[in-house]
Amino acid sequence: MDKAWEQEFAGRDRMPQRRDRPPADRTPADRPPADRVPADRLPAARAEHSAGVTQIHEPGALPVDPGVPAREGCWELLPGDVRAKTLEKAGRSLVWWARVYDDGAPFAVVFGDRGLCRVQPVYRNGRAEEHRGERARVEPGSLLSRSFDGRPAQVGGGAAAPGRPGAPVERLVLDPPQAQGVLGHFPLDVQDFLQRPFLADRRTVTAEWYYEETVEPSHTGLFVLLCLSTDRHVTAVEARRTLDRGATPDRARWQHITCHQARLTPR
Repeated sequence: MDKAWEQEFAGRDRMPQRRDRPPADRTPADRPPADRVPADRLPAARAEHSAGVTQIHEPGALPVDPGVPAREGCWELLPGDVRAKTLEKAGRSLVWWARVYDDGAPFAVVFGDRGLCRVQPVYRNGRAEEHRGERARVEPGSLLSRSFDGRPAQVGGGAAAPGRPGAPVERLVLDPPQAQGVLGHFPLDVQDFLQRPFLADRRTVTAEWYYEETVEPSHTGLFVLLCLSTDRHVTAVEARRTLDRGATPDRARWQHITCHQARLTPR
C-alpha cells in the first residue's frame, strides 16, 4: 500500500459520476470539529483570485438509486489497511464518501486537513484485485472553513452572485457538466465560496459529489457533499436541507452548511 501512495494526485484523474463520502474507522462525528473562521475575519480575495463575480447555477435533477449501498457500507468494503492509510494521508477528515462501481468494487474520496485523497480499484484481467491511493497535499496554513446560514438561493434572479458593480461574470468549466445542477441547489454565497478560488486558474475543474435523500409524508431531506478541485485548489461542502412537499428547491430550509477551501501543493 505504501508504494501505491507514492504517486500523488496531479489533477489528471477523475472519479466516476456516482459519488459518496467515506466513513472511517472513526466517523466524522467522532472527530474534532473543523476550525471555524468567522465571516468578519475571512481574508479578502487573495491576490491569485479573480476580481470577477461567479456564475449562478440553477438546481438540476438529483436522481436517487435505492439499490446503491449507503456510504458507510461501501467504506467497510475497502480493505482495512487501505482505510487506515487513507485516513493517515488525509489527516483530520472534513468531507468524505465511499461508493461502489457497477461491478461492486468500492472507491472513496476523503478531503482532510492534510490532503485530498482518492482510492480507486486496480483491475487485472477484468477484475478488481487491489486498491491504489493518490493524494494531493494541502498547503500548510491555507485551509479555511466557514459555516453559512442557508438563505434560499435566488433561482432566476440574475446571472451572477453579488459582487463589485461592473465586474465580469466568470464561468468555470466543470467536469462533468452535471455539477452545475448540483451547485445550483446551494444559496448564492455558498456557490460563490466554492467557485471563487478557481476563477484565476482558467483550468477545467474536477467535480465530485454525493447525496442521499430521505422521504417523509410532508417533506424530503437531502444530505449532500460536493468537492471541486484542480491541481492547485480544492473546495468542498457538507450540507443538509429540508424541502416541503411540492416546494421548489429555492424554498429549501438549510439546517447545516459547512464549506472548506485550501490550496494544494504542486507535485
